[in-house]
Amino acid sequence: MNAPIPFAAGWPGPSTPFHASELEAQARAGYTEVADAAGRRGIRDYMPDQHRQFYAQLPFMIVGGLDADGQPWPTWRVGEPGFVASPDNRTLRIAGGELPGDPLAGTWREGALFGGLGIELPTRRRNRVNGVVTSVDSEVVTIRVSQAFGNCAQYIQSRTPERTPRAGTDALSRQRRATRLSDEDRALLERADTFFIATANVSDDAGVARGVDVSHRGGLPGFVRVDDDVTLTTPDFAGNKFLNTIGNLLADPRAGLVFADFEHGDLLYVATEAEVVWDGPELTMFEGAQRLVRFHVREVRRSEGVLPFRWTSAQFARELAPASETWFRLRVAAIEQETAHIRSFLLEREDRGALPEFEPGQFLPVRLAVPGHAAPVVRSYTLSGRDGRRRYRISVKRHGAASSWLHDTVVSGDSIEAMAPRGTFTFDASSPRPAVFLSAGIGITPMIAMLEQALGGVGASSGHRPVYFFHGARTESERPFGDFLRRAVARHPKLSVHLLNSERGEMAHGRIDVERLKQVLPFDDYDFYLCGPASFMRDLYEGLRALNVADERIRFEAFGPSTVTRTRTKGVAPPVVETAVAAGATVTFRRSDRTVNWSAEQGSVLELAEANGIAAPSSCRAGTCGTCAARVLEGSVVYTAEPVAEPGPGCALLCIAKPVVSVEGGQRSLVIDL
Repeated sequence: MNAPIPFAAGWPGPSTPFHASELEAQARAGYTEVADAAGRRGIRDYMPDQHRQFYAQLPFMIVGGLDADGQPWPTWRVGEPGFVASPDNRTLRIAGGELPGDPLAGTWREGALFGGLGIELPTRRRNRVNGVVTSVDSEVVTIRVSQAFGNCAQYIQSRTPERTPRAGTDALSRQRRATRLSDEDRALLERADTFFIATANVSDDAGVARGVDVSHRGGLPGFVRVDDDVTLTTPDFAGNKFLNTIGNLLADPRAGLVFADFEHGDLLYVATEAEVVWDGPELTMFEGAQRLVRFHVREVRRSEGVLPFRWTSAQFARELAPASETWFRLRVAAIEQETAHIRSFLLEREDRGALPEFEPGQFLPVRLAVPGHAAPVVRSYTLSGRDGRRRYRISVKRHGAASSWLHDTVVSGDSIEAMAPRGTFTFDASSPRPAVFLSAGIGITPMIAMLEQALGGVGASSGHRPVYFFHGARTESERPFGDFLRRAVARHPKLSVHLLNSERGEMAHGRIDVERLKQVLPFDDYDFYLCGPASFMRDLYEGLRALNVADERIRFEAFGPSTVTRTRTKGVAPPVVETAVAAGATVTFRRSDRTVNWSAEQGSVLELAEANGIAAPSSCRAGTCGTCAARVLEGSVVYTAEPVAEPGPGCALLCIAKPVVSVEGGQRSLVIDL
């Protein structure tokens, strides 16, 4: 194995990682400073180890290059996981994987420019890499990496592939070529929610940024507007502010597009000449568009049935989901009594439309008209799963006015208001490590949703890694989902379930603690997920850390106040995901003249504002675009993810911010200029 090549963090040296046309695009969009800072921090001239491992687990990769005429094309390369490999952090090798009808077939040679996009649709992960081909040996193409960086998950529709034989034996004989779109092509484009685009700047003046770029584009069906059989228009949404594609188009307007028919396995390639529409009334026709790109079709190639996959239906990205930022009405379709004090409510859209997708572990903000309250009561209940594709399930324990009203008053057919699901406590489906779920009481609700995913539900990486599920209740009769767990363990040999009851006299008497875990687990490298009362969380977290379990391997969510204080692993950067929280924190929105209470389950400051009817600008919801930046007048925040955008002096990105409050007592307040 080759020795690692030394590298520095971020972009090396004083030069910019962008070429002149990218800088021109960034300046016109007003992104110069934030793009420069984010680019120097996030773009590298090598691949981080996590990127190298990520590429090696992919069954396909989107690659881009230039044909003999200099036309950029994006295309799919397909193989068994491992067909893309990285022997060192500046080398990428792709072994075979060329599909029939590939427009780049025969073009790979030493010195050819290469752009790559590794994308995992089930988990919405993606990373970019650009470089130059150093050798072509039989079917193996070796690339020397010049730039590598990660992308956030926004606008990626999640869908899970299943391998299937490619149709026919000679797809080349069925590849149709034309200079305009057929009715069949137009129908595919009009229902498309995903495509990939290749652009290039091959000028010597481009310096270190010279090369081919491949990018993902996603939106709700209809975001690709077919103006006529030789013209397409698409929105350019807020992204990482690098404007790589737009910058390349300013240097060379040629672009290649590829669309997949996820149902039948066709690939539709379109060679175009593009123009950027920076402003004007036409932008209002595409919600959320920062600018438009109009593509003039030069050539169309359609290869039938060449993709060896069929895919599940799309789960639309949260930022594209219907009603993601507004309240919408849900009808109570059914109610199930889980225990004497816990009920599950099955909810469907009152208008019969599609529900916004959610990640297992997230919560659902709801707004309830509780008698005796002057204003609607806003609460967040964790989604314990779904019933089919058109129903949410929340499982609510009777505790307080809102939950008691749900238990005592709401019946099937009634309506409540909700917003799109949210929250950062989610299951890492891409991890190869065994998962250990630890919960007590009503803390079981996110664990049930995560367990369904870990056992092979939509978004799971394989469904074959070992899973350990621990749950503590006072008595057996007070445990929800007991029957589900028993059926699951009977069906899945990799699942180990341990149900404990704290009340004496019960058959499985005891509490979940580290000593119990040591009796069951052959301690190795696990991902731990914790949810339950404060003392349960604190004792388990501190016990696991005492056994040298890395802090980053322990994820937790508390229902109510939590006194868990993270201790970072030696040599690991301080975590940005959680901080100690306490009950009674207040957030004041100064311009709106509103002061509201905040607790951990209410999510980010942006989500708190939205839940209370306070208008707050936002776009990416991932700390990337900077749209939600607001001045912090008093107090401080902690980020739940590493920010890409720079919010500016005295400001914070509200979409990934939570208030910092004391665990020693004493209320703290956060004041936002909003």
